[in-house]
Amino acid sequence: MRYGMLIDTRYCSGCQTCVVSCKMSNQVGGDAFYSHVISLDGDVLYQATGVFPDVRIKFRPTLCNHCESPACFANCPTGAVAKDVETGIVSIDKELCIGCGDCAASCPYDIPIVLQDEGIAGKCDFCASRVANGELPYCVAACPTRTRYFGDIDDPDSDISKMIAEFGAKTYLPEAGTGPSVYYIV
Repeated sequence: MRYGMLIDTRYCSGCQTCVVSCKMSNQVGGDAFYSHVISLDGDVLYQATGVFPDVRIKFRPTLCNHCESPACFANCPTGAVAKDVETGIVSIDKELCIGCGDCAASCPYDIPIVLQDEGIAGKCDFCASRVANGELPYCVAACPTRTRYFGDIDDPDSDISKMIAEFGAKTYLPEAGTGPSVYYIV
């Protein structure tokens, strides 16, 4: 089993409910965030691109990709970054983390962050405790446009795997070679 997420950017409104729900549910302090919304087709968030009448504005929500070969895991000097062999979820053990930032520096997606208030690194863990209880990650449950889907991407019969195949969903920065578990319909 390998958990993954599918985000349908065609319907993302850029509202940032996923970002806020993640910050609140994970009690991320200060100005730190485990997820972000970036512009899909321009350099400036909330600025339309194109020329009338072909104007558009699209968003890409980002979060930890829970990679098959996570760079953060490979570069953590203390073993604080762990990948669950049963679920594929990549997490950070706060007891082992020394806050060196090697995970953040090595991640091609700029996802782990050093939490200045705590002196340790933090990142999305797919709301592992919720998932273990049969619940969806907060960002999926909170999305008002229902653009996020979560499930076992190793099971070809799962709804998420079928949607990835049907819509030709792609990963973000596949050239990084990490094997992301987050897919996007663009």
